[in-house]
This record gives sequence, structure tokens and C-alpha cells, in this order.
Amino acid sequence: MKIVIAERDNHERVAIEWLISTYSIPINNVFVTKTIKETMAVLEKELPEILYLELDMIPAEHWSLITRYVKTFSPKIITVTAEATFDRAKQAIELGGVDLLVKPLDPLKIKQCLRMALSLVVQRDTMDVFSSQKDEGYSYQSIFLDQEQNNGDTALMLLHTENNEKLADLQQFLTYFPFREHPTILPLTDMVACLFKNPTQHIREEAWKILREWEAFNIEPLAAVIIPPNTEIKTVHEMYLEARRLLEMTFFIGYRQVILPKEEYESWYEMDPFLTSAEQREWVDMLNSFHKQKIKEWMHQEFLHMETPFPNPEKLRTRLTSILAQVRRFMKTYQLEHGEMEEYYMKIFSEILYNRVLYRIVQEMLLFLYELLDRSKVGDVFAKKDVVERGILYIEKNYFNPDLTLENVAEAVGRSTAYYSHLLMKKQGMSFRQLLANKRINEAKRLLNSSQLSIKEIADQVGFRNPSYFTRLFKELTTMPPREYRLHMREGME
Repeated sequence: MKIVIAERDNHERVAIEWLISTYSIPINNVFVTKTIKETMAVLEKELPEILYLELDMIPAEHWSLITRYVKTFSPKIITVTAEATFDRAKQAIELGGVDLLVKPLDPLKIKQCLRMALSLVVQRDTMDVFSSQKDEGYSYQSIFLDQEQNNGDTALMLLHTENNEKLADLQQFLTYFPFREHPTILPLTDMVACLFKNPTQHIREEAWKILREWEAFNIEPLAAVIIPPNTEIKTVHEMYLEARRLLEMTFFIGYRQVILPKEEYESWYEMDPFLTSAEQREWVDMLNSFHKQKIKEWMHQEFLHMETPFPNPEKLRTRLTSILAQVRRFMKTYQLEHGEMEEYYMKIFSEILYNRVLYRIVQEMLLFLYELLDRSKVGDVFAKKDVVERGILYIEKNYFNPDLTLENVAEAVGRSTAYYSHLLMKKQGMSFRQLLANKRINEAKRLLNSSQLSIKEIADQVGFRNPSYFTRLFKELTTMPPREYRLHMREGME
């Protein structure tokens, strides 16, 4: 890449050369001129890709001539002036300038213009650049087909932007990034793979340099995964699969990271993604008591203080949706499951499913919960609460109590026993006894499937004094006794 700096001020010329070298802008040859005659001669001889042109140095009688030279040799032009006038702007437009800089110059603005000019050159030459890389020994088959052997002389770098819409910009950026050893660049649908043949020991420093240079002009953060040369991974395809798996670590540690293989990254920690009964009751208490600080502490402790090995990200997403299920019940109880709050709820649900970074999900979820709690307090909300939902919440909170009765529930919601029984049958289509039995048996199923507790212990935990009655009721509602259900579920998992 070549640039001609046509500038009368020697200090300005030196400053531009210094910026090009300092910011690692991929320009190999810099030519400086201080007259329009010198400029035209260098344009004709060197055919530079970029021309940095001081408009004030062009005499009026030479304007048509310089315009003709620019059109003939087609460099990308950055125009500069000390006169912030309409005429200078018109001249810059006539020359097809990338931008018009006004003195005194801002170094950051100069750098931006140089990058923009390079990008326009890249757009023109991208196809030629990528075709020139076909003979470097690697191709898409290398990473997608399990056939190319890794002899310990290959390194792989995956680069991923948090926003996939920036992928094209990343490809363009990498095409002219000044690598110490140029890799084979393979753009993918959601990231860019770089394959290095016989790399030096500086590939990690190279990755950090890429991140710094990228973020100088891009808000969207970037993450890099490196698989250094090694003989343990047998094929390039296996290196690629390992790099993609390591990329999932960004869910926990965020972007702006260079990630290398570590022993603690090799496997996920197994966890039950669903809230336990105790946790469900805790969430019911925190929500109904409008305890923002306690909710914040619970979320931070649960999700933001994890140590390696990390749990599977998908199971964490499931756990977050399990919390949303409790929140949903709270919204129904307070009649907030419509309008703006319903839209907000769906937005948070989408964040849980698709946001790439855990701490951002947690932050968005907390902001939603704060808003929800604030709205539930406005006015005489308690009087508007759905009586049946309040009763169901009471049952879910106390189902393990063997002495729980319909009278207890009706008293808790401030209604007579007969009236609440009527409302329950009308809105839920079942009696208190059926609702309580279903809750207890569903919890028993979970314990049979996830614990080693005995049948007697499970019966006691879910509110049955008599294990025989528990077994009979369990069979009546599930068509098989508890022991057989446990065996059936475990055989199904195998």
C-alpha cells in the first residue's frame, strides 16, 4: 500500500508519517511532496492507493489539471484545508474525497480517515485479495472436513464480534491488518477463522494487538480464541471444534478477551437447572416482600461469582427461565401481565435466550425486576390481586405441611372457605384437594428423579404422614408406584 502526502507544512508531513507507523496502519510506502508539480509526478510514477492532499496548495490555474490526474490514477483522497469555506468543501466533493479535514488537525480524526480510505480500497480489491490466499495451504475443507492432519505446525485463531452485523467490518479489518506472519483468513457465517503455518511464539500478542486496533474504531467488542501449535489435536478440523467450544467461555468472562485452552475449560460442571422447592419458596417470599436488595444479592451470588469449571451455559439459561416462571406467577397475582410490563417480560425472555454474556443478562433481569416491584406497589395494588392466585401461592409455599387445609388458605386470602372453594373450582377447574395433591405429587416426581432419598423420606418432605397413602395416591395420579416410576425414569435416561 502506498500513500502520497501532499502538504506544504513539514511538521504536518512528519506528523502524518508518525501516525501511520504508530497506529500500525498497513501502508508500506510513504511519499511526501510539497508542490502540486511534485504531487502529479509521484502520482504518475508510483500509482498510490491513497492521496493526502492539502487543497490550499493547488493554484487556481492547476485545478482542472489535478482533477484530471486524480480521475486518471484513481487514488482514494483525504482532503485537508485551513479554510473552512463552502468553496473548499465543494472542491473536496469534486475530487471525490473520503473526507475534508480542517486544520488544526485532530490525530484521531486523521486515523479514522486513513482507515476509511483503506476500507474503500479493500472493497475494491477484496476479491483479488482472498483469491490470492488460496495457495497458502489451507481452505474451508481444512476446518470443516476431518481429513487434514495437524503435525504440530498449525495455529488457529477464531475472532468473534458480539454483534454479528459487524462481521463484514471484521473481515475487512483483518484483510489489511499488519500481521507479522500473514494467515489464511477464512470468513464464516458468524466469525472469522485465521490459520497460521509454522507461527512464531508471538501469536498471543498478535491477538491482543488485533483487539486493541479493532476497538479503536468499533464499539462492538471482539473476542479471540487461540489454539496454539500442538500434536495432541490430530486434525485441523478438531482444532476448529475445540476453538468453537472455547468461544462459549465468553458467556462467563465476557468479550475483550484472548482465550487459550486451559484444563479447567475442558468440561462443564453438571448442575440441576431448575429451582428447588426451597428456592421457589424463597423467590415467592422475596417478590411478595418487594425485597430488591435481597433479590440482587441472590442473583449476584448465584450467577456472578462462579468459578471454573463453569456450568453448561444452556443449563444456566434454563435456570434463568425457571426464575422467570416464578416472576410470571407474581405478575399474574398483581395483574401486571399485560401492556408495557408484558412487553418488558418478553424482552427479558429473549435476553435470556440470546444474549451472549451472562452478566448482561443478570443486569437486564434485575432492572426488569426493580421496575416490576415498583409498579406492583403503586396504588392499592393488594386489593386488585387475584384471590385465587394468592391462594395458589400460599399452597405452593406451604404444601409440605401435612396439616395444610382449605380453611388455612381461605383465611390467608381473606375469604370464606365455601367462597374460596367455589372460586377455585370455577377458575382452576379443580378442588383444593386436587390442587394440593397435584403439587405434592409433582414435587415427589422431581425428588424421585433427582435425589437418592427413600420413598418414606420423599413422602415426608412433600407433606404425607402416611407413606402407604402417598404410594397409593402417586399410583392413582401417575399410573405407577413411586419405586417403579424412579426405575422407569432412570432407565429412560440411560
